[in-house]
Amino acid sequence: MIHVAPGAVSGRLRAPASKSHLQRLILAASLADGESRIHDPGGSADGAACLDVIGAMGAQVALEGNLLRIHGGGAVRSRILHCGESGFCLRASAALAALGEVGFTLVGDGSLATRPMAMVLDPLRQLGARCEARDGRAPLTVQGPLAGGRALVDGSASSQALSGLLLALPRAGGDSELEIHGLRSGPYVQMTLDVLAGFGVVAEHEPDFSRFRIRGGQTYRPVDLAVEGDWSGAAFLLVAGAVAGEVTVDGLDPASAQADRAILEALAACGARVEWLGPALRVATDELRAFEFDATDCPDLFPPLAALACHARGTSRIAGVARLGHKESDRGAALVAELSALGARLRVHGDGLEVTGAPLAGGTVDPHNDHRMAMACAVAGLRSRYGVKMAGEACVAKSYPEFFQALESIRG
Repeated sequence: MIHVAPGAVSGRLRAPASKSHLQRLILAASLADGESRIHDPGGSADGAACLDVIGAMGAQVALEGNLLRIHGGGAVRSRILHCGESGFCLRASAALAALGEVGFTLVGDGSLATRPMAMVLDPLRQLGARCEARDGRAPLTVQGPLAGGRALVDGSASSQALSGLLLALPRAGGDSELEIHGLRSGPYVQMTLDVLAGFGVVAEHEPDFSRFRIRGGQTYRPVDLAVEGDWSGAAFLLVAGAVAGEVTVDGLDPASAQADRAILEALAACGARVEWLGPALRVATDELRAFEFDATDCPDLFPPLAALACHARGTSRIAGVARLGHKESDRGAALVAELSALGARLRVHGDGLEVTGAPLAGGTVDPHNDHRMAMACAVAGLRSRYGVKMAGEACVAKSYPEFFQALESIRG
């Protein structure tokens, strides 16, 4: 069990590596002819899951300090693909697994085994693969080859399956056309397209991502690239500065396609002091006021935004709760339960999370084996009377293994 004591924060940190960017680079590198070099990959469990998967499918992987070497191709080493607790790894890797005639079974741990996978299976079947699942959930069995063609893709619950198709279909035997219905999290699709471009691969599309045209038989060229700093993990550090002092974060790209860069809008709306100091971003506390924010396209911001709203005067409303039901926990319900245990006043109303700022007493919370829940409760407790105690804090390894050490390093 860990105890995060209340108190001010002040200091400078480097943003963790973006697991979203890393995972896309890993999967793309496994399709390249030759060796790719990926710098600053970090140590997230989700990144490690993607490395396990491409290694099983034949890629050669070597980690040398902060340099990750991936050589695409090679003979299949295992037909069982272990995706850990990474939803992106499972949903995206299924499309890569369907490229060849070898059958694979994709398995997941923890809550991943309960998350829906119909949006993965349906388009793969339309494009020529054979797929099976138990009640529409993992484990999945997939066998190709993907022939290309036309497919309808449901993007209303997640864009991860679409990202997998965009990565795989350039290597399919024929051309493909995808029609996308109800897309959410468009910025993550843009991140995938940016990664494809870096590898010399093109996926033509409508401006609103409603339709994609992908030429088959394209070649991925190896890259030498660095992983972006993670706006998702850094959001917790920035919120810590907004509620309890000041924090400066290096390594964030202000022009990044990452959806969670939108944390800047919420911080400005609530009255925090936000400024770029050259390449570094500084956030400091001020008189925080209630704000409204639509997190439909960036649902991972719900936990840090809820922690921020706990300390803002008035009632804040964060829209998009429907996106939270199939994360590592049911995040809407978990945020209400655990932040209420600290003394917060919040409720889910319709598709919004409403939070009324009030002094927090602190207390003991259950992070629900959810990395973002653990970080949100820790940050919210910085301005509580007694601080926060929690067991299972190691769940932050999924995206930001060094989070608690980083937070402690900037304590006053």
